[in-house]
Amino acid sequence: MKIDSFSKEDGFYPGAFDVPPLFKSPPQPLQMLKWFLFRFMWYQSLLWIGISVVCYHFFTPQITDFRNFDFSALIYLWLRNATVMLLIVGFQHFYLYTHRGQGKDYKYDTRWMARKKRSFTFNDQTKDNMFWSLFSGCGVAALYEALMFYLYANEKIPTVSSLPLTAITTVALFWITGVHFYANHRLLHVRPLYDFAHSLHHRNVNTGPWSGISMHPFEHVLYFSLPLIFIFLPASPFLTTFSMIYLMLSPSPSHSGFHRFKFGQKEVAAADYFHYLHHRYFDCNYGMLLLPIDKWLGTFHNGSYEDHQKIIEKRLDKSGDRK
Repeated sequence: MKIDSFSKEDGFYPGAFDVPPLFKSPPQPLQMLKWFLFRFMWYQSLLWIGISVVCYHFFTPQITDFRNFDFSALIYLWLRNATVMLLIVGFQHFYLYTHRGQGKDYKYDTRWMARKKRSFTFNDQTKDNMFWSLFSGCGVAALYEALMFYLYANEKIPTVSSLPLTAITTVALFWITGVHFYANHRLLHVRPLYDFAHSLHHRNVNTGPWSGISMHPFEHVLYFSLPLIFIFLPASPFLTTFSMIYLMLSPSPSHSGFHRFKFGQKEVAAADYFHYLHHRYFDCNYGMLLLPIDKWLGTFHNGSYEDHQKIIEKRLDKSGDRK
């Protein structure tokens, strides 16, 4: 992709965006509620909650099975995670990249997944991404879930059974995730952690659905540590399963490389352009748009031509190429 223009030949350009209404000046709380319900929650966030409910009630061992940290229950969780990813992420990859069901419509970068490229494991971007996601990602997520269930089963941390409180905590978790993700992601951009771990994820400049949690095992340990907050915050064990399902699946559409999914005449939101810009430029948009910490700390790229030029000028200054 060219570095000095937003040309149509480079791919789809959705235009500039702004922070959510609550964080504008002056704040717009009613507009924020509308944005949260109909842009953030619908449809993707509700889908992740629905899948988590099904997984927790029908495809998760009983909490008591973890009283003695049953190894077979841990393997079951790993297989469940891998199966869910193969179904959800695999479908996105098949439709967009194998079948190419919508061609390059709404695709940010006109290139397809890389092959015969040494920077990727197996010299293949898709195989690389699937390997790190299914083996390391699903495995570390299973370990965290099993650990939390062990603590619940042995009554070492408090359990909440109230449905209303669980619903409130589920919504609150999206905001908590915003802080957690920014903190560990920003840390991973500090050398030597970047060279040791996070560089594996940033092999994916042109991202696809399997790029979402294609990470070094060390990064997975940080990324999936979100449920550890329930050691201090009383919650239903369901929130642990939801944390893992959400962190595994939500990055797949946001990394899909397509701004929208097209199914015949129907279209739905797909990738997160905010995060795509992070993969394109590396040193901006470290967090989530829901909680615009980047705006507050000066690392916000709003997708505009002006912000694009600022990035280029900053790099020229650092390299000393500016005359």
